[in-house]
Parts: sequence; structure tokens; C-alpha cells
Amino acid sequence: MAPRQDNDNETAERGRAAAALEAARERTLSAYETARERSRDTARQVTDQLSIYPVGAVVGGLAVGALLAFLLPRTEREDRLLGPTGRKLAGAAREAAQKGIDAGRERAQDLSGELGSKVGRAVAEAVGVKE
Repeated sequence: MAPRQDNDNETAERGRAAAALEAARERTLSAYETARERSRDTARQVTDQLSIYPVGAVVGGLAVGALLAFLLPRTEREDRLLGPTGRKLAGAAREAAQKGIDAGRERAQDLSGELGSKVGRAVAEAVGVKE
């Protein structure tokens, strides 16, 4: 009778193994579906944000690219091939930044001049002085 009992034990163990395998398969499928739905939702949110804030997306992309470029080591080949271009871009960026600073400074001076003039006129009107 021992062989039949061994056979029953093997059958029971196979049944438990099959049930465990099926449970693991179901959990894996469930996790996959959840990840897929979250990925889809995230992609939809990103697309919505890109349509609302396209300039922010470009600036964010440039910031991420600059961060990655900063973190990754440069190779000798990059220096050889992109060195002159990089220097030109850096120079153009410095020049553009300086022009922006100069334009901002000029606009601030214009505004302060206008503000001073308006304040002067308001004071003159308040004290009754005629121009």
C-alpha cells in the first residue's frame, strides 16, 4: 500500500505547486496591469501638461539635458569634435545673457525715470505748483 500513498502525496504536491504557480501568475498579471494603467495615466498627464505649458516643457527638457551633460564625463572624441561648437555656443549664450541683462538694466532705468517723473508731477500737483 505504500506505493499508492506515495502516489497520492505526489499528486497532492503537484496540485499545491500548480495552485501556487497559478496564484503567482495571477499576481504577476495584476501587477503588470496596474503598472500599465499607471503608465498610461502618467503619459496622459504629461501630454496634458505639455499642451498647457509647452515652453515649460522645452525649458525642463533643456534643464534635464544640461544636467545629464554635466553629470556624464566628456570623452576625448567629444572634445575633439564638439569643442569648437561648444565654445561658440557658450560664447553665444554669454552674449545673449549679457544682452538680456543690458536690456533689463535699460528698461529699469526707463521705468525709474518715468516713475520719478510721475512722482514729481504728483508732488507738484499736490502742493499746487503749476508747470
